Amino acid sequence: MELHFYDSLPSTNRTAYEAAREGAEEFYTVVAKCQTAGRGRLSRSFHSPAGGVYFSTVLRPVLPFSQYGRITPVAAVAVHRALVHVTGVVAQLKWVNDLLLCGKKICGILAESGTDLHGDPFVILGVGINTAPVEFPPELREVATFVPCEDNAALIGAILAELAPYEQIIEKGTWLDYYREYCSFLGQVVAVIQGDQVRCGVALDVLEDGALKVDFGHGAIEELRGGEISLRLAQNCEI
Repeated sequence: MELHFYDSLPSTNRTAYEAAREGAEEFYTVVAKCQTAGRGRLSRSFHSPAGGVYFSTVLRPVLPFSQYGRITPVAAVAVHRALVHVTGVVAQLKWVNDLLLCGKKICGILAESGTDLHGDPFVILGVGINTAPVEFPPELREVATFVPCEDNAALIGAILAELAPYEQIIEKGTWLDYYREYCSFLGQVVAVIQGDQVRCGVALDVLEDGALKVDFGHGAIEELRGGEISLRLAQNCEI
């Protein structure tokens, strides 16, 4: 594993993506103390003040493209395990890419795929964890918090070690039971957000390919492979 450290970057994902395009090898990892234009899923910004853990690593999967959707939940399991090992904190997993503590977000994960100049595929896996007691902007105070960590470098190392055998983990499906165990929302009402549409349903299960099985009532059971869920909006759901 090749780690590259920066005091500040606009986005670790962007820097790692550019390196991958030029042929960077698997687990070429970009780490920044802060990001000025950190990105989350669905083109959202990711608040990245100094003191947190922000890194992106290059993956060179040989598994079929149809299985790329499993990389994000496998990464969530890797982060969860590493947090337990390094900090002793047991978080909750929220489909598909967030970790929560007491119902508030502490970690986001962003996976982006592409091909390099030789036509070879890659995936950039970005991880952002709030590990410092910063003052969140007003719009985040009710939805985000932090997990205390005395050694961010150790946490990054532990996550990468957990992630190293990701293809074997995906092939064997060994991530799934762990993921389900820490999905506190299973069996509960969730708000499903897909574009401008918000629907309420009961989260039944997480499937082997990473999809979320949701019962929208009246026999309408769907397997979701896109969009996101909100537990906060679910408080206003009626089904």
